[in-house]
Parts: sequence; structure tokens; C-alpha cells
Amino acid sequence: MQNSSHNLPQLTARPYAHLFGIIFLIVALGSCEAKKPIPADAADLVLHSGKIYTVNDAKPWAQSVAVRGGKIIAIGSDNEVAELISDATELVNLGGRMAMPGIVDIHLHPTTGAMAELFDCSFPFTSSVDEILQKVATCAQDAPAGQWVRGGQWPVSLLADKTAITAAMLDAVTPDNPVLLMDSTVHNAWVNSAALLILGIDENSADPPGGRVVRFADGQPTGVLVDDAAYDAMPVLPDYTLQQYQSAIRWTVENLHEFGVTAFMDAIAEAGSLEAYAELDRAGQLNMRVAAALIWKRSWSQPEKQHRENIEQRDKYRTEHVNPDFIKIFLDGIPLTRTAYLLESYATAMDGVPPHRGSPLHSDDELNNDIVDFDRRGMTVKMHAVGDAALRQGLNAIAAARMHNGESGLPHQIGHAGLIHSADIPRFSRLSAIPEMSPIMWYPIPGVFAGQIAAVGEERAMHAYPIKSLVESGAEPAYGSDWPAIVPDPNPWPGLEAMVTRRNPYLDAPQQARWEDEAVDLATAIKIFTLNGAKALNLSEDTGSLEVGKSADIIVLSQNVFEIPAVNIAETKVALTFFQGQLVHEDNR
Repeated sequence: MQNSSHNLPQLTARPYAHLFGIIFLIVALGSCEAKKPIPADAADLVLHSGKIYTVNDAKPWAQSVAVRGGKIIAIGSDNEVAELISDATELVNLGGRMAMPGIVDIHLHPTTGAMAELFDCSFPFTSSVDEILQKVATCAQDAPAGQWVRGGQWPVSLLADKTAITAAMLDAVTPDNPVLLMDSTVHNAWVNSAALLILGIDENSADPPGGRVVRFADGQPTGVLVDDAAYDAMPVLPDYTLQQYQSAIRWTVENLHEFGVTAFMDAIAEAGSLEAYAELDRAGQLNMRVAAALIWKRSWSQPEKQHRENIEQRDKYRTEHVNPDFIKIFLDGIPLTRTAYLLESYATAMDGVPPHRGSPLHSDDELNNDIVDFDRRGMTVKMHAVGDAALRQGLNAIAAARMHNGESGLPHQIGHAGLIHSADIPRFSRLSAIPEMSPIMWYPIPGVFAGQIAAVGEERAMHAYPIKSLVESGAEPAYGSDWPAIVPDPNPWPGLEAMVTRRNPYLDAPQQARWEDEAVDLATAIKIFTLNGAKALNLSEDTGSLEVGKSADIIVLSQNVFEIPAVNIAETKVALTFFQGQLVHEDNR
């Protein structure tokens, strides 16, 4: 028998835990002696002497879990699992610590975030303008003349003053290179004059549908591109190499394992990342379940023709752990730039434009036809819909698909489902649609929250993300970090805390809660972060809860989140992460 070294010495076990573990080993050894030679049904791995939260209502807690061939073959008490142990079984003594299913994040931009860390000119969104300019100057020194300097993220709050950031400021520090820097929401870009020239943007150019070029009073562009004006610039940038994509994915997966994430959706997966995912997985190097959402009718790093080809040729990217049967559609923009599509007018104007409701990016008929078609083709659709009017439009399109195609079982999703009219809350359950919950929206973040209040007014800004009401209506909300937008990393634990407290997990008490009545209990929050996410990615038969027959995607925590004050949940660390029964992360601190 292998007595595993994973006894988590960096954490303090309860006084009785080691004694209990010894008793368990004695029982297990006795079982082994009685079962030689090694029985065919013996476990490869057993985690024992723990408090294992299963997210299975029929058996919510267990002491031990047995794994064979990457799948759970038994879960229950130590005594119940002991009979599956042989001298070849690896044992992990949890020492009374909490374990649970791996986290499922249904909204990530993994290559965008990793490229920023590994290859781009990156800086935190808390940086001042002077700090950004100094960083860009340093990046430009290492770039040959004419080569693009790309990166981010500048704080979106700078949009409130059209003179806060200008092309001229970048010109002064990068005279020989075009520059494109994305903001903290990854919706807007700051460019220099060389970039404007390459992009063909001047005082006479028209704004693209769904976007805007910010201009001075004389019509000259300031150097800030909003929403689709920024996205239209992306295909002009040189693409990364396949090796860079693979390095970015490896880096992201390693970091996600550290936070306990074992499955995610890449919310905009294009050809470079799709090829990298497939090659890594076929080489046995992915260790992550990936739902790849293919962009539709929106510029990103590739032209629309390539997007259509990705969809038609998606089978070549399909592997054991990569499912490319997902679509991403933008229905609107964001409130801070007054591009979200609202049922009622914005509270204040921006950039000299009178208050308005925003505009949809697609007509109702066009969107309905697209969702009906994708549903018929077996593709799950995630729709970015921040405004309540865009959200309603998305639900109407899902209703059209259900009417034309019947119940396909596909969990179509509304991303960033924060501003929801009360009449639309029960529709999620009726339509079997998933409201995606993004943490940065359901608790107040300094700067960002002030911008939300300025845009839509305090009443609407405060009463966003009715998570409890959605759950009580029968809906199954799921968690999506949207990293690298706003959040510094894809750590799920601050967001989990905030779902329970409706307060900012990064600030000390006392502080104002954001619509405290919509807080949910911890068990509900964990389900949103695990099983509901698995359902959203069509993975609930494989993962999301710890049950016999499911994959052994298991994380061991530094603290039992059910036994601590809710305001301490954000401090949770993941000591061990198992993916399909294989150890993929160990915290040795």
C-alpha cells in the first residue's frame, strides 16, 4: 500500500485527526491483507478521514471517496470505503479537512489574460496614467520600429473625461510604434496616432455599428475607441504564434488549478486557441475541461469569415476534454460607455450624447433566426446581455428556439445577467436558460460601482443581480468570472464570499451591502459555482458534484467554509486539486 505524502502539513489538523487516520489505515490494511492478490475493483486513490462536501442532495457529506480510472467508485464513511483499498491504492489523509467538487467557471478569456501576463505590455488597472505611460515607454524600447505595442489594462473610469487619455500622450512615449491598449473591461481601446493612421480613423470616418470613436469638439479622434470601434481594430493586430497560444493555455490552466477550477468556458475561442487546446489535449497535457465558445457576428482577433469557418470546421478541434459546440453572441455593450441596451433611459449623458436607452446589436428577427438555427444544430449559445432590454431580447430568442425546435436540452445562457426586469426573472426557469453571475457586478467595487450609478441611477445600480429571486423561481444560475475583465485574477473564492454577503470581499467592514435581500446561503452559492456550472457546460453527467460514476475532480481546502464566518471565505486556499483522480496542484507553502 502507498501511504500518500499528501497529508497537508502546512495546515493545522484537529487533534483527533491523525489518530483517526491511523485507525483508518489499520482497517484498510486488514482489508488489503484479506484481498490479495489485488482485486479488480480496488481503488487507485482514496481520500479519507475528511469532511467531503459532495453537492449531492441525496448524500451531502462523506468521510472518504474512492477513485479508479479517474472516476469515483465509492463515497461514504471511512469504513464503507476501506474495503476497496489494496496494497496498490494511494491514500490521502485529509485529516478532517474539507474537500468538495472542483469549481466550474463558465466565463473566462484565458488566452487574453495569459497573453497579457506573458507577452503583452501589461499593467494593473489600478495604475495611474503616468505609470501607464512609463510602462508603455519601457515596452516600446524593446520593440522594433513599426511593431505593434499591445496590452492593457487602463481603468475604465478614465472614460469620464475625454482628455484624461489621448493619442498624443502615447505619441510622446512611442513615436515609432503603433499602440493599442485595452481597458479594464476589455471593451474599449486607447490608441496612438500611428494606430489611428493604420486603422484609417480620422475626423471624417464614421462610427461603426455598436461602437464609437471618441472625438474632440473639432471632430478629431481623441485616441479612445469604444466597444465595436475597438473590436474592429483587433484583426489588424498580428496574431500570436501557436507556441504562444500553448504557453498561454498552460499558464492559465496551472493558475486555475491553484484556485480549484477544473472546468471552464473560453468565452471567445478563435482558431489559434482552438488549435492549441486540441494539440495540448491530444498530447495529454491539458488536464482541464474546456467549453470553447466560437464568436458570432463580432470582430475580435480574426475577421468574420474566419469565425464562420471555425464554426463549420469545429469538429477538427473536438477532443476528449474540448467541446467546441458553443457560440458567443454580443447583444449590447456596457453601461459605463452607455452602450448597454436598456428598457429605460440612462440616468445621465456621456460624451455630449443626450440620455438614451442604447441600441441592440441585432434586430429581433435576426437574433431569433440565429438562436433557432444554432439550437437546431446542437450548439449552446452564450449571449452577452448587460442591459435589461438586451437580456429580454435574448430570452425572447431562446423562447423562439424552444417554440420552433422543442426542448433541445441545450442550456442557452445570458451572460452578465444583472439588470433584470422582475417580469423576466421567472422566464429563465420556464425556458431552461442559464443566468450567468459575474462577481464584479453583484458587489460594489470602488470606481466601477460609482460609474454604474452615474450611468443607470442608484436605484437600478443597487438592485442588480437578484440571485436569490432567480434561485427561488427555479432558475439555475452559474458562476463566470469574466477574467481578465476588471478582476485581477480568476480566483473564485472572493466571488463566492460576496454571493453570500453581498459585500465587497476586498474591503474591511463596516460597508454597505448591495441589495442584501438577494444574498443566498453558502450551500446554494457552492452549487452555483460547481454543479450549476457543469450543467451550463453540458458536463453535469461527468462533473460538478461528487457521486459514483462521475469524474474525480476534487479540491481540498485550507479551511472548512461552512465552519468560518462568511467574511473569511475569500481567504480560502486550495491545498490539493485532483483532475480525473490525478493530482494537478499541490500547495507546498
